Amino acid sequence: MNRKTRFGAVAVGATVIALSAMPAARAGQGSSQVTITAAQQEHAVLDLLAAYSTGDPSAFDVINPNKFIQHDPQISDGLAGLKAWLASIPPGHISVKPVRVLADGPYVAVHSETMLPSGDTTSWDIFRFEQGKIVEHWDTRQPIAPPNGAGHTELDGPTTITHLSATEDNKRLARTAIETVFVNGDISAYGEPIWNAAGYIQHSEGINADGIAGSKTIVEQLLASGNLVYAKIDTVIGDGSFVLVVSQGSLFGTPYSFYDLFRMAHGQIQEHWDVLQPLTPPGQAKNTNGQVNFPQDPLAAPTS
Repeated sequence: MNRKTRFGAVAVGATVIALSAMPAARAGQGSSQVTITAAQQEHAVLDLLAAYSTGDPSAFDVINPNKFIQHDPQISDGLAGLKAWLASIPPGHISVKPVRVLADGPYVAVHSETMLPSGDTTSWDIFRFEQGKIVEHWDTRQPIAPPNGAGHTELDGPTTITHLSATEDNKRLARTAIETVFVNGDISAYGEPIWNAAGYIQHSEGINADGIAGSKTIVEQLLASGNLVYAKIDTVIGDGSFVLVVSQGSLFGTPYSFYDLFRMAHGQIQEHWDVLQPLTPPGQAKNTNGQVNFPQDPLAAPTS
């Protein structure tokens, strides 16, 4: 993947990813603030994910050893928990191939093909920085599926991030789309002007045709029946033309997280990818942080 603006490149396995000259990201409070660029954050995250398979110990230095909040229910809290999880995986049975990287303030989100002992997955890993160190991690995984009926996979398609100046507008549009149609159930809004109705490209594995017409009937049926429930938007992470919306709800009665990625252009949603994962019951998780508990999203309405 690459960006319209240019900074440099970092190699992750056999993948070379171009990084942009993006504004500095500030983390922390007070006079001891550390300022690092978004590109530096991306570079550190990609090095860390590469180290999952290479074992490079220096790549883990970016994690705050005194504060690392883990949201993956299969991994215990702290840096020690992550290292113990990686040590439990046989050599050669984990690798991360990044496809898209979004940087937004303290967050770096990586859309990837991740190989695990259980099989290949479409994945998101989200890291939060404070004072130049990673202090928090979320992820979601879904088994790799063959191309859907429209011929698209959950990872193919454009990767170039463009229109960086439109990031905040695109984040608001993505939140409005999910909130209006999926949280509030207003199916009449599923189309123009929010979406490019005719040109909408759909990567979701259960959808067999592009365009809003290719998915509107099934979306309407799922929402009306209560089989698909978006209860809450947890966070919105955007970088130019790409916006990731993380939500929670249920699918056919089972609690789920929903990671919806949109590509925007001309003030409309043009393309969609998603990763859906059942939520692990709290009593079965190896930490108590919740899979989709994020700090307050600044775009969200204040809660009383």
